[in-house]
Amino acid sequence: MDPLSLGPLVEILLKDLEGNFRRELATRVQLEGLAELMTFATDGAEPGESYRTLVNYLARALDESRLWLGVVDGNPPAFTLYLPGDPAVVDVRPERVHVQWLQPDWLRWIALGKGTAPLWVGPTGSRKGGPWFPSAIRGELAANRVAGDMPACPGSLSPGRTCALSRAPLEEMAGGHRTCGQCEFGHIAGLLGFEGQEVQERRAALDAIVPSLGPIVVNLGLKEALDFEARFREEVVENLPLGVVALDARGHVLTWNRGAEEIVGLTREEALEQPISRILPERPWYDALVHSLEEGTEVIRAEHDVVRPDGTSIPAEVSTAPLRDAEGRIRGAVATLIDVSSLRSMEERIRQLDRLAALGRFASSVAHEIRNPLTGIATGVQYLSRGFPPGDERNESVNFILREVVRLNTIIQDLFTATRPRDLRLEPIAVRDVVARALRGLKPAPEDAGVTIGLEGADKWPTVTADADQLQQVLLNLIQNAVQATPAGGTVTIRAGEDRSGWRIEVEDTGAGIAPEHQPRIFDPFYTTRPRGTGLGLFVAHGIVERHRGAIEVESEPGKGTRFRIRLPHHPA
Repeated sequence: MDPLSLGPLVEILLKDLEGNFRRELATRVQLEGLAELMTFATDGAEPGESYRTLVNYLARALDESRLWLGVVDGNPPAFTLYLPGDPAVVDVRPERVHVQWLQPDWLRWIALGKGTAPLWVGPTGSRKGGPWFPSAIRGELAANRVAGDMPACPGSLSPGRTCALSRAPLEEMAGGHRTCGQCEFGHIAGLLGFEGQEVQERRAALDAIVPSLGPIVVNLGLKEALDFEARFREEVVENLPLGVVALDARGHVLTWNRGAEEIVGLTREEALEQPISRILPERPWYDALVHSLEEGTEVIRAEHDVVRPDGTSIPAEVSTAPLRDAEGRIRGAVATLIDVSSLRSMEERIRQLDRLAALGRFASSVAHEIRNPLTGIATGVQYLSRGFPPGDERNESVNFILREVVRLNTIIQDLFTATRPRDLRLEPIAVRDVVARALRGLKPAPEDAGVTIGLEGADKWPTVTADADQLQQVLLNLIQNAVQATPAGGTVTIRAGEDRSGWRIEVEDTGAGIAPEHQPRIFDPFYTTRPRGTGLGLFVAHGIVERHRGAIEVESEPGKGTRFRIRLPHHPA
């Protein structure tokens, strides 16, 4: 052949090679640009979203609607198959299977980087779709991403002496593992392929981009893992049952979780990226946090009253510590706040119960000592009155003495009821019936005082397990107190119902309310603000409810009335 005649042919081949090179270079540049864009586009996305974005982009770029992308990820490792399309329009949910249960022909591709094609069944063995034409995407996966129970060579799971995938002899490795020497498990980041008939153009387009996909798939996997870990840490911090506040080196807020919002009274939007001194002026609890930032000191469980923007305060245990980098330099500080208001309420409740018990023992002994002399006084006065003629003005004084003796005896009987209670006779009783009996015992006091008694939703009141007589005594006392506290024209409302903690019965009045300084002592014996009150009614009622394994709560605001709430368990012991 004439060498001169080869010139045009060589030129054509060179142009073709140059064109292929330019196309490959352009493809690589486009894919690298895609990788950069996806880093930002999928930032904070849901798991798998970056792979869905990638397969959609490739399907559009290659004009290949039946493209698919399979990715190896997770620990223990799994194979996930992604299809292009909008999940809101078509069902393109990814198919995920543990590598150990992957269909053998698919496992051979991700373990050896090669295998038979086409594949006539899907990764899980399903015959839906296909046939499948894969190409291996090579990329170095981090060891901790393909660990789990899988050995370095999946084919070594075979009990024989040869690899179940490559058929090559298995060699013993350090640590008791075996490998065939041909396994590339951990070096194959995934598979890219298409479904349907294989034609040269489809295969050529795939082969042109597969060599450049390895770094993209690996980096997307690493980014997803980091994003998942970051979200997991954020969710842990967010849902901790305590407040977490973190500052950067400038003293600006980096972290402000839900617990901090509830305790401090500021939302995350109001706090994040703001100087702590600006958002919390004159809030001394954070001084320890600032000291940790500036001086590296630590504070462990120091109690503070955290003043909220609305003026209320919450007792909290505050602990602070500096945040240091690997070289020991302070890069920030963190504080934890634990709301101890419920603990303080419990402690106050225990102190109150101890006080009531001590006062009860004292009252019992005093009542016992008074009752005998009181009986003698009444007998003596009655004997002396017999010597007075009818109409003698001294009879009026005798009757007054006897009335006061009866009142003293009633007080003593109340003391004995509170300190030496009789056993409960528990039985199912309708709250409506007990309230009706208590109201009959009060008549005509409410009408005489001009106070209206309202029974809210009485037809739906529950039946509770209680001692009918003793519960009636409690209600009689509460309703009587409410009537006495309510001015003419006011209302006393009684309601009953159920919640998670058990049964509840409420007595609410529209009176003057109870001053805050009086509320902690209203259940103490002999404590009263009424001129002729004995201070024993609430003490006795408290004891009765407590023996039912229940509780009495009070809500009162001066000028707006008072609400007493009886709580009874569903099944008192």
